[in-house]
Amino acid sequence: MKKTLLAAALLAGFATAGVAQAETSVTLYGILDTGYGYNQVKFNDHGYDLKSTNSGMQGGIFNGSRFGLRGSEDLGNGTRAIFTLEQGITLGDGTSTSTKQFHRQAWVGLASDDWGTFTMGRQYNMGAVMIYDQFNVGHTMGDMDSAFGAVGYANRMDNSFRYMTPNFSGFQAGVAYANGKTSITRDGNDVDSTDNTDRTNWVSVGLKYANGPIALGASYDRQMMNDTYTAPDGSKKDWHNRNDAITSWNIGASYDFEVVKLALAFGQDRHGKMGFAGAGMANTGADVYKALGSSGNAYSDFKSNNYYVGLSAPLAGGTAGVTWTHSKSNLDEYDQWTLADGTKGAFPDKAQDIYQVNYQYPLSKRTSVYAYGSYGTGMYYLDNAKAKEVGIGLNHKF
Repeated sequence: MKKTLLAAALLAGFATAGVAQAETSVTLYGILDTGYGYNQVKFNDHGYDLKSTNSGMQGGIFNGSRFGLRGSEDLGNGTRAIFTLEQGITLGDGTSTSTKQFHRQAWVGLASDDWGTFTMGRQYNMGAVMIYDQFNVGHTMGDMDSAFGAVGYANRMDNSFRYMTPNFSGFQAGVAYANGKTSITRDGNDVDSTDNTDRTNWVSVGLKYANGPIALGASYDRQMMNDTYTAPDGSKKDWHNRNDAITSWNIGASYDFEVVKLALAFGQDRHGKMGFAGAGMANTGADVYKALGSSGNAYSDFKSNNYYVGLSAPLAGGTAGVTWTHSKSNLDEYDQWTLADGTKGAFPDKAQDIYQVNYQYPLSKRTSVYAYGSYGTGMYYLDNAKAKEVGIGLNHKF
């Protein structure tokens, strides 16, 4: 009798474990993308003769290489616990693309088909979800985020809370908020607020519609910065005026004509640029953009209008893409910059234009080969700054 009861208990335990396993899933996924590429950026003006050339193995061209874990647990009543942990990698040397363990995504939350999805952690803003994911056709330099701020996968929000509504007949909305955590006070007052009190915060909202051949999207981001930099005179300066948060709003639309799909987008950046575009401005011609003229911190009053046109079409069993991004800033108002040697000089403003053609051919459902070529003028809004790139590669998803 005891043996029978023990056997029944074991069978019940195995059955329960089987049900639990069926209700919980963890998936390993990833993308491996690399190939050969050549790119060059040149800037020659006012005594500056800068030239950067890179050739050889290039990684993350059509997609950033990564691996990740995606999990879901059924909690009953249509509610699920979900999480994602995603790490970027460089195939050329096998290293991580960041010092953070899961820098691409790291979040956990709850999801329901009835009330939507709420997640917490490091995750993408609405510009990436509502604009970039729907309309971008280009890659690397031809990406939308080479000109548009607050779109693209560079815009990840640390310490963020995000809510996405369910999909209502193609409509979906979202909102996210992130804030800094450090605050040092003494007797109720901030202690050295410039260096020690983290006043950063980021609000991101968006809306999209996708149904049949039509897609529409809109996003708005507002980010208060707390960064400082060293001016030519050695003093510390706010990179952005505390009262002038960086803002970026973008709208986009696309229509699939079957023979060709057309995507259009327009956006405005104010008081700086987020994402890859902002990083490019800071890292190229740094002596120009970090210098202070008589008008003060140029970034505080920065403005740009951004335009995007993307075409994609089936061709010879694959997909061809053509893109053009155009961005015009107000940097021509700052015609007297303090150069690195302390002298005054004008850096004429020029609108940034980037053109790209690319082609992707599938070898299977998960593996494809690709080729691309790009050319840009007025890079980072600098006259006489030009860039070009070409390459071929292999993309595998698992």
